[in-house]
Amino acid sequence: MRKRPIQQRSQQVVEALIEATGHVIIERGLEHLTTIQVAARAGVSIGSLYQYFENKEQLVAALLDRLTFELGEVVNRTVPPLLSSDVSTLVRALLHAAFDFIGQKEGLYLELLRNWFRLDIGGSLHRFEQNMLDVTRAYVMTHAGRLRLANLPAKGFVIINSVVFTLLRYFSVPKQPLFSRQQVIDELTAMIAGYIAHPSQGRRTSAGRRTQPALKKPSQRGQPSAASRSAKPATQRVAKSATKRAATPATKRAAPQSPRSQRPRSRGGRSSVR
Repeated sequence: MRKRPIQQRSQQVVEALIEATGHVIIERGLEHLTTIQVAARAGVSIGSLYQYFENKEQLVAALLDRLTFELGEVVNRTVPPLLSSDVSTLVRALLHAAFDFIGQKEGLYLELLRNWFRLDIGGSLHRFEQNMLDVTRAYVMTHAGRLRLANLPAKGFVIINSVVFTLLRYFSVPKQPLFSRQQVIDELTAMIAGYIAHPSQGRRTSAGRRTQPALKKPSQRGQPSAASRSAKPATQRVAKSATKRAATPATKRAAPQSPRSQRPRSRGGRSSVR
């Protein structure tokens, strides 16, 4: 915004311009939005419009800020009665409330979300993230004895943006998606509940992640192991060899030769050593 309104009259003009921006988008679509149409719909001069907004992009950004604020109010009304409930109940209620809210305003919010990739949503998304992080902290504190969420800011960031961008993508696909609203809600609820309510209990790796301990396959009783089976033939061969040597008569065993018998002999039978 080029100029912040201070006086009440100025604030009324700015509100009228933002409201007119929404009406023109509903009637003509975001692609055909112009500042001249907005000024005419608000009943002010084009000069008054440019006094507060440099272009139509700033008008749309102000409209997005209003959407984010109103969605935050919906969240703040939905959460307190459900703080003591389980994760699935809370997430499911929030998603249904979000879907109901986005369907309001005669399709205005749907038109904005369908074109989110063309808009500057960084500021609005950041403010919504902060609001949802506050909600996440409040829920975790209520269930501190049951939930173990180390590094809560990072986990909250992953959860919030996973939901936001899944919904943005869902609303930006053609008018007849492959799956229903209820299916999207069910899958997101299962994902978040599994991520929060059931932390891994395995050991930590060098990267800080937990891994589940390896499960040992139960062996059948009475069956030898692979190691014992591979070692059995060798032990049997050793045992048979020892038994055979023990059974051989002493007379059949080779006696050591005397030094005389070890002398080399010539061809005639006489010893070659004199």
